Amino acid sequence: MSRYKLSIDIGGTFVDIVTYDFQTQTLDAFKISTTPHDPAESVVAAVGRLPMPASEVSEFIHGTTLGLNAILERKGARVGVISCAGFEDVFAIGRGALEFADMYRFDYEQAPSIVERRNVRGVAGRMDFLGTEHTPLDEEAVRQAARELVHDMGCEAIAISFLHSYVNETHEKRAMELVRETVPGVEVSAGALLANEYREYERTSTAVLDAYIKPVLKNYLGRVTDGIACAGFSGKTYVMNSAGGALTFEMAEAQPIATILSGPAGGVSGALHVARLTSRRNILSVDVGGTSLDACLIVDFQPIDVFEAHIDNFPVLQPIFDLRTLGAGGGSIAWIDNKLLRVGPKSAGAVPGPACYGRGGAQATVTDAALHLGFIDSENFMGGEMALAHDLATQALRSNIADPLGINPTEAARSILEVLISRTASSIKEMMLERGLDPRDFSLLSFGGCGPLLGPMLFKELEMAELLVPPLPSVFSAWGMMASDLSFTNSASVLEAVNPEAMPRIADKADVLATRGVAEIRTRTGESAEPEVTLSVRMRFIGQEHTLSVPYTRDDTSRTLFERFSQAHLDRYGHSFDSEAEAVSMMVKLVIISRKPELTIPAPPASARDGHQHRMFDLAAGKFVTCTKMHRSLLADNRVYVGPLLVVDEGSSLVLTKEQRLRVSSNGMLSITAVED
Repeated sequence: MSRYKLSIDIGGTFVDIVTYDFQTQTLDAFKISTTPHDPAESVVAAVGRLPMPASEVSEFIHGTTLGLNAILERKGARVGVISCAGFEDVFAIGRGALEFADMYRFDYEQAPSIVERRNVRGVAGRMDFLGTEHTPLDEEAVRQAARELVHDMGCEAIAISFLHSYVNETHEKRAMELVRETVPGVEVSAGALLANEYREYERTSTAVLDAYIKPVLKNYLGRVTDGIACAGFSGKTYVMNSAGGALTFEMAEAQPIATILSGPAGGVSGALHVARLTSRRNILSVDVGGTSLDACLIVDFQPIDVFEAHIDNFPVLQPIFDLRTLGAGGGSIAWIDNKLLRVGPKSAGAVPGPACYGRGGAQATVTDAALHLGFIDSENFMGGEMALAHDLATQALRSNIADPLGINPTEAARSILEVLISRTASSIKEMMLERGLDPRDFSLLSFGGCGPLLGPMLFKELEMAELLVPPLPSVFSAWGMMASDLSFTNSASVLEAVNPEAMPRIADKADVLATRGVAEIRTRTGESAEPEVTLSVRMRFIGQEHTLSVPYTRDDTSRTLFERFSQAHLDRYGHSFDSEAEAVSMMVKLVIISRKPELTIPAPPASARDGHQHRMFDLAAGKFVTCTKMHRSLLADNRVYVGPLLVVDEGSSLVLTKEQRLRVSSNGMLSITAVED
């Protein structure tokens, strides 16, 4: 077995690369710029720059938001839909509801759909709600619909979604076979095979989005595979899924909707590892990159996940971390809105990037503000591989923000950061209050290229007790991918009241789901290892719409299952009921454990020096001060450092004010707390 493991996380601005040597138990990491015109190019380039031959790498795990970006930017494939006759408008009608923020907007305009109405075909065939065939599937109509959608309408992918297919998948499976026979090479997705649960709109939406990104992701992964093979790599390839596990490239190509939040999930996976490593039950993980900020909650050592997410207002029935994403990163552009300063959500990205990159960007960004205030070590940005222009940053601040508002560039830079932190803190408070959680009961884990820079300001604004910064914070999401296991999930509708009579049927459903899941993961991965199997059931009180997920074991009685759900309802909402509950659906998760790297600190680079003087703006003092600048690898274990202080490494900067202090733990974790009066 080869000694190295590789993970690559591609973001909107940078590509993060981490390698681990199992023999010496050492980590190595570096960054390169993203190539927006062809994301695969930068991934292949990263493999070509590895410090060891690619042939010595046994496993490569990849995180990408390519599918998500294709949906947000409307750059997916042309999709056709085949539905039951009479139900052609299920996807167009949706739920007929608006988001709360848009509910009373008279100028609201519905965003364009990703499926044109002319690309929908209804065919005869119907299952009833018990799964009994009411009307046979019209196979010739399916063939004709496929020919029309592909040959006449130019569709590149087809989504199939039939009524009540969650009870009986027979018609959808047969329709997929017919489409593949009729129009070979066209990608096909089916709702019940992706989300075997009731609610026809949500199933249809999941199938449509899967079909929409399938050609895009398949083409991308194919080019990555060919490129890294040319570089000498011949090991196993995995893609991070949206719930913290890994899928083989083949599994990801077959079900790309499972990778929709692939990149951010790596950070949550790493945060979960930190929670267990440091015995911190409650953690708020905040991943701040160049384009966006992703926040997720870990409660009692478990990340909060959901089984229905919304991507650009389209529902997706897939297991997914409950992430709150904001347009708040290092490249977020500051702008004036009728004399009001705003920051983001638009980003300068990798090209042209912030003004200080010297690549033609002229707008003021968060990075420009941080550089002007001395929060970034311009001599060591990206390990010294990229030079930053202080004068260009100041010029952008002055022309775009300072002069229009009648203030100086320093006040403009400070205001940009304060506006960003205020907006971010408000969104995080909202996320936590929705769940009855208090930020003061959580530790903040901040990572990403801009995470350590913004973390001290954010944890102060949220009045949290502690800020944690892990080793290698700028590439922590890539490290988190290394700590993930090969996993597979599947679900099925149950729709049974939780009573003694129904429990045998619920148990049978669990057995079928688990047995089928084990067979499927072995078939898809080729792994012979015995997977860990965990079951959960989504429940609600009779009359409720929304559900809560609780663990399920085969020896559960109706009483134990009800009590577990009732307690979960009490914990989440502060109350419970004595009324009857029902099991809506069941999910099985299968995990094949992988080798995991240690979270270690790389050896200090040759350029690292002991503390020396640096000019930086102290937000607590409200003025520029002379402080100490230290390389992170030179911080001593268990020693306390008091701000103002700038701690730098190859990819990030940590800024402490005079009101904050830092302690280094033996595992390399940095703990920042407020200085007590």
